[in-house]
Amino acid sequence: MLYKCEEWQSGSGLWHCGCVENLAGGSNEWYLPARILGLTPAAFVQYMIKEFNPLVTANKEKGLVFFSWQKQADMRKYKNFINKKARECNFQI
Repeated sequence: MLYKCEEWQSGSGLWHCGCVENLAGGSNEWYLPARILGLTPAAFVQYMIKEFNPLVTANKEKGLVFFSWQKQADMRKYKNFINKKARECNFQI
C-alpha cells in the first residue's frame, strides 16, 4: 500500500500527521519520510525544521522523533508535500 499521511488534532490543540494505514506494521515510523526524500535521519530532522516549522520532540533512549505543529496550515504544507513525494516515487509500505 502507498504511504499516505492523514492529519489530526490532539487534545492539546497541536496538529499531527502520519501514515496510519498499518500502525502495527510500522506505517507511521518517523524515519519513513526521510527514506521517501532520500535523506539521512539527521538531515531529515534539519530539513523539517527549516522547511515546515514543526515542534520537535525526541526520545534519545528509544531513537524516536516526533513532529507536531501549532498551525494546521504548517502541518498541511508538510503533509501535502510528503504525500506528493510518496506518490512520485511510489513508496510502498
